[in-house]
Amino acid sequence: MKKRSLIYLSLGGLVGPILFTLMTVICSLLHKDYNHLNQFISELGATGITNSTLMNYAGFIPSGLMAAAFGISLLLFLPKSVLSQVGAILISFFGLGVTLAGFFPCDAGCPIKDGSFQNVIHNNVSGPAFLSAIIGIFLLTFAFRRSVSWKSHWVYSLLSGLLAVVFMTLLSIYLESPTLKGLWQRLLLGTVFLWLAITAVRLFRSYRDKSH
Repeated sequence: MKKRSLIYLSLGGLVGPILFTLMTVICSLLHKDYNHLNQFISELGATGITNSTLMNYAGFIPSGLMAAAFGISLLLFLPKSVLSQVGAILISFFGLGVTLAGFFPCDAGCPIKDGSFQNVIHNNVSGPAFLSAIIGIFLLTFAFRRSVSWKSHWVYSLLSGLLAVVFMTLLSIYLESPTLKGLWQRLLLGTVFLWLAITAVRLFRSYRDKSH
């Protein structure tokens, strides 16, 4: 009974991305000069920025914790294999990275180099968090391919991983550019978030159907 109730952790993969997206939209509307195409999402939570607490404590931190909880649900409820377990742990690492990015906001403008201690931590956490998500998706892709019950999900997961690599590459190229870095970051995060949401719904439904 206790384990059955833990399946609700999987819904963090759905609720977390929705909450993060909602807070990004709300906080961006509170800043008239904010540009989604050219600015990082983290700039909405930067130190000293108006309403940064809202973005960090209602966006980054709870959304990251929910993504980490989703990773735990993958670890508990997916068919057991080395690939699925390591992949699930990496998804949780991604969630924890998002959480830490909220606890350690960047400086105004989110400079890539130098800055305050918090800015350095923020930058050093963000890249590995995205890489954890991408590698985790790829590992789970191959775990899904080997699983009878999850085999239909592996092609979508593979495409999501490949798209995430493309957007991560473009983001790294435009990282210090005054234009388009916001676009590539949103496409990368959107790809990961959509995969989390779709996989979360599938995991929840599949376990619920088995338990009835």
